[in-house]
Amino acid sequence: MAGTVAIYDPQFITRQGIKTLVKASALFDQVHLLDPKNSLFDSLKQLAPSFLLIDYAKSKEVNVELIRQIKQEFKGIKTLVISEDNDKARIQGMIQAGIKGFVTKSCSEEEIIEAMDTIQTGGKFYCKKVLNIITSGEDYTTRDLSVREMEIVKLIANGKSSAQIADQLTISVHTVNSHRKNILKKLGLKSPTELIIYASEMGWVQLSD
Repeated sequence: MAGTVAIYDPQFITRQGIKTLVKASALFDQVHLLDPKNSLFDSLKQLAPSFLLIDYAKSKEVNVELIRQIKQEFKGIKTLVISEDNDKARIQGMIQAGIKGFVTKSCSEEEIIEAMDTIQTGGKFYCKKVLNIITSGEDYTTRDLSVREMEIVKLIANGKSSAQIADQLTISVHTVNSHRKNILKKLGLKSPTELIIYASEMGWVQLSD
Protein backbone atom coordinates (compact mmCIF):
# COMPACT_ATOMS: atom_id res chain seq x y z
CA MET A 1 0.00 0.00 0.00
CA ALA A 2 1.61 3.23 -1.17
CA GLY A 3 1.95 6.41 0.84
CA THR A 4 4.22 8.56 2.99
CA VAL A 5 4.05 8.40 6.77
CA ALA A 6 5.41 11.00 9.18
CA ILE A 7 6.19 10.07 12.78
CA TYR A 8 6.01 12.71 15.53
CA ASP A 9 7.06 11.65 19.02
CA PRO A 10 9.03 13.84 21.46
CA GLN A 11 10.74 10.76 22.93
CA PHE A 12 13.76 9.58 20.94
CA ILE A 13 13.62 5.89 21.87
CA THR A 14 9.93 5.42 21.15
CA ARG A 15 9.97 7.29 17.82
CA GLN A 16 12.87 5.12 16.67
CA GLY A 17 10.96 2.03 17.75
CA ILE A 18 7.84 3.16 15.92
CA LYS A 19 9.92 3.84 12.81
CA THR A 20 11.28 0.29 12.88
CA LEU A 21 7.79 -1.14 13.32
CA VAL A 22 6.33 0.94 10.48
CA LYS A 23 9.12 -0.02 8.08
CA ALA A 24 8.64 -3.69 8.92
CA SER A 25 4.91 -3.41 8.19
CA ALA A 26 5.56 -2.47 4.53
CA LEU A 27 2.38 -0.36 4.54
CA PHE A 28 4.14 2.77 3.32
CA ASP A 29 6.63 3.66 0.61
CA GLN A 30 8.39 6.30 2.70
CA VAL A 31 8.84 6.73 6.46
CA HIS A 32 9.97 10.08 7.91
CA LEU A 33 10.81 11.04 11.48
CA LEU A 34 9.79 14.61 12.36
CA ASP A 35 12.07 16.60 14.63
CA PRO A 36 10.04 17.54 17.74
CA LYS A 37 12.15 20.70 18.07
CA ASN A 38 10.52 22.03 14.91
CA SER A 39 6.92 23.14 14.44
CA LEU A 40 4.74 20.13 13.65
CA PHE A 41 2.51 22.21 11.40
CA ASP A 42 5.47 23.56 9.40
CA SER A 43 7.03 20.11 9.13
CA LEU A 44 3.81 18.70 7.69
CA LYS A 45 3.65 21.56 5.18
CA GLN A 46 7.12 20.72 3.91
CA LEU A 47 6.62 16.95 3.79
CA ALA A 48 2.87 16.68 2.93
CA PRO A 49 2.53 13.08 4.17
CA SER A 50 -0.57 10.97 3.62
CA PHE A 51 -0.40 9.50 7.15
CA LEU A 52 0.64 10.89 10.54
CA LEU A 53 1.64 8.80 13.55
CA ILE A 54 1.73 10.98 16.63
CA ASP A 55 2.21 11.00 20.38
CA TYR A 56 1.21 14.32 21.94
CA ALA A 57 1.52 13.36 25.63
CA LYS A 58 5.03 14.82 26.12
CA SER A 59 4.60 17.68 23.69
CA LYS A 60 3.97 21.28 24.71
CA GLU A 61 2.95 22.17 21.16
CA VAL A 62 0.39 19.54 20.25
CA ASN A 63 -3.14 20.00 21.56
CA VAL A 64 -6.71 19.55 20.35
CA GLU A 65 -6.76 22.91 18.58
CA LEU A 66 -3.60 22.09 16.61
CA ILE A 67 -5.08 18.75 15.55
CA ARG A 68 -8.18 20.61 14.29
CA GLN A 69 -5.95 22.97 12.31
CA ILE A 70 -4.02 20.05 10.81
CA LYS A 71 -7.23 18.30 9.79
CA GLN A 72 -8.53 21.49 8.17
CA GLU A 73 -5.29 22.37 6.39
CA PHE A 74 -4.23 18.91 5.23
CA LYS A 75 -7.37 17.41 3.77
CA GLY A 76 -7.33 13.63 3.64
CA ILE A 77 -4.39 13.11 6.00
CA LYS A 78 -4.93 9.93 8.06
CA THR A 79 -3.87 10.15 11.70
CA LEU A 80 -3.14 7.52 14.35
CA VAL A 81 -2.27 8.45 17.92
CA ILE A 82 0.07 6.10 19.78
CA SER A 83 0.12 7.39 23.34
CA GLU A 84 -0.15 6.42 26.98
CA ASP A 85 -2.51 9.33 27.68
CA ASN A 86 -5.37 8.25 29.97
CA ASP A 87 -7.15 11.59 30.27
CA LYS A 88 -10.69 10.91 29.12
CA ALA A 89 -11.60 14.48 28.25
CA ARG A 90 -8.42 15.01 26.25
CA ILE A 91 -8.86 11.73 24.33
CA GLN A 92 -12.47 12.65 23.55
CA GLY A 93 -11.30 16.07 22.40
CA MET A 94 -8.80 14.46 20.03
CA ILE A 95 -11.46 12.19 18.59
CA GLN A 96 -13.83 15.14 18.12
CA ALA A 97 -10.99 17.00 16.38
CA GLY A 98 -10.80 14.25 13.76
CA ILE A 99 -8.51 11.53 15.10
CA LYS A 100 -9.72 8.22 13.61
CA GLY A 101 -7.39 5.93 15.54
CA PHE A 102 -5.95 5.75 19.04
CA VAL A 103 -3.78 3.00 20.50
CA THR A 104 -1.33 2.78 23.39
CA LYS A 105 2.35 1.91 23.38
CA SER A 106 1.53 -1.23 25.32
CA CYS A 107 -0.39 -2.60 22.31
CA SER A 108 1.15 -5.48 20.40
CA GLU A 109 2.97 -4.95 17.09
CA GLU A 110 0.13 -6.76 15.32
CA GLU A 111 -2.51 -4.46 16.83
CA ILE A 112 -0.64 -1.29 15.88
CA ILE A 113 -0.16 -2.54 12.31
CA GLU A 114 -3.85 -3.44 12.16
CA ALA A 115 -4.71 0.07 13.36
CA MET A 116 -2.57 1.67 10.65
CA ASP A 117 -4.01 -0.57 7.95
CA THR A 118 -7.60 0.04 9.09
CA ILE A 119 -7.21 3.82 9.16
CA GLN A 120 -5.35 3.97 5.86
CA THR A 121 -8.24 2.17 4.18
CA GLY A 122 -10.79 4.61 5.61
CA GLY A 123 -11.80 2.95 8.87
CA LYS A 124 -11.46 3.78 12.56
CA PHE A 125 -9.50 1.90 15.20
CA TYR A 126 -9.44 2.35 18.99
CA CYS A 127 -7.72 -0.24 21.16
CA LYS A 128 -9.53 -1.84 24.08
CA LYS A 129 -7.78 0.28 26.72
CA VAL A 130 -8.78 3.53 24.98
CA LEU A 131 -12.35 2.33 24.49
CA ASN A 132 -12.54 1.52 28.21
CA ILE A 133 -11.34 5.03 29.07
CA ILE A 134 -13.77 6.91 26.83
CA THR A 135 -16.79 4.76 27.71
CA SER A 136 -16.27 4.72 31.48
CA GLY A 137 -18.40 6.86 33.78
CA GLU A 138 -20.22 9.88 32.44
CA ASP A 139 -19.72 10.52 28.77
CA TYR A 140 -20.77 12.97 26.08
CA THR A 141 -23.91 11.13 25.04
CA THR A 142 -27.54 11.91 24.42
CA ARG A 143 -28.27 11.82 28.15
CA ASP A 144 -26.35 15.09 28.48
CA LEU A 145 -28.86 16.79 26.20
CA SER A 146 -32.54 17.42 26.80
CA VAL A 147 -35.18 16.18 24.36
CA ARG A 148 -35.55 19.74 23.05
CA GLU A 149 -31.80 20.11 22.59
CA MET A 150 -31.67 16.86 20.63
CA GLU A 151 -34.46 18.16 18.40
CA ILE A 152 -32.43 21.27 17.73
CA VAL A 153 -29.26 19.27 17.02
CA LYS A 154 -31.09 17.30 14.33
CA LEU A 155 -32.56 20.44 12.79
CA ILE A 156 -29.15 22.14 12.74
CA ALA A 157 -27.71 19.06 11.02
CA ASN A 158 -30.48 19.34 8.43
CA GLY A 159 -29.31 22.84 7.60
CA LYS A 160 -32.06 24.79 9.37
CA SER A 161 -31.34 28.35 10.49
CA SER A 162 -32.23 29.61 13.97
CA ALA A 163 -35.27 31.40 12.52
CA GLN A 164 -36.45 28.24 10.76
CA ILE A 165 -35.96 26.17 13.90
CA ALA A 166 -37.85 28.74 15.97
CA ASP A 167 -40.73 28.67 13.51
CA GLN A 168 -40.88 24.87 13.38
CA LEU A 169 -40.74 24.42 17.17
CA THR A 170 -42.90 27.46 17.93
CA ILE A 171 -40.32 29.10 20.16
CA SER A 172 -38.40 32.38 19.93
CA VAL A 173 -35.14 32.79 18.01
CA HIS A 174 -33.56 33.92 21.29
CA THR A 175 -34.54 30.60 22.88
CA VAL A 176 -33.11 28.67 19.94
CA ASN A 177 -29.81 30.54 20.18
CA SER A 178 -29.66 29.90 23.93
CA HIS A 179 -30.16 26.19 23.28
CA ARG A 180 -27.44 26.24 20.62
CA LYS A 181 -24.95 27.79 23.06
CA ASN A 182 -25.85 25.28 25.78
CA ILE A 183 -25.51 22.34 23.38
CA LEU A 184 -22.01 23.39 22.30
CA LYS A 185 -20.99 23.96 25.93
CA LYS A 186 -22.30 20.57 27.08
CA LEU A 187 -20.53 18.71 24.29
CA GLY A 188 -17.30 20.69 24.50
CA LEU A 189 -17.60 21.92 20.91
CA LYS A 190 -16.88 25.33 19.43
CA SER A 191 -18.96 25.67 16.27
CA PRO A 192 -22.09 24.40 14.48
CA THR A 193 -19.81 22.62 11.99
CA GLU A 194 -18.13 20.67 14.79
CA LEU A 195 -21.59 19.89 16.19
CA ILE A 196 -22.81 18.48 12.88
CA ILE A 197 -19.70 16.31 12.49
CA TYR A 198 -19.94 15.12 16.09
CA ALA A 199 -23.66 14.31 15.78
CA SER A 200 -22.95 12.32 12.63
CA GLU A 201 -20.11 10.36 14.26
CA MET A 202 -22.32 9.62 17.28
CA GLY A 203 -25.04 8.30 14.94
CA TRP A 204 -27.61 10.92 15.98
CA VAL A 205 -28.02 12.12 12.39
CA GLN A 206 -27.19 10.88 8.92
CA LEU A 207 -25.57 13.33 6.56
CA SER A 208 -26.31 13.15 2.86
CA ASP A 209 -23.41 13.25 0.41
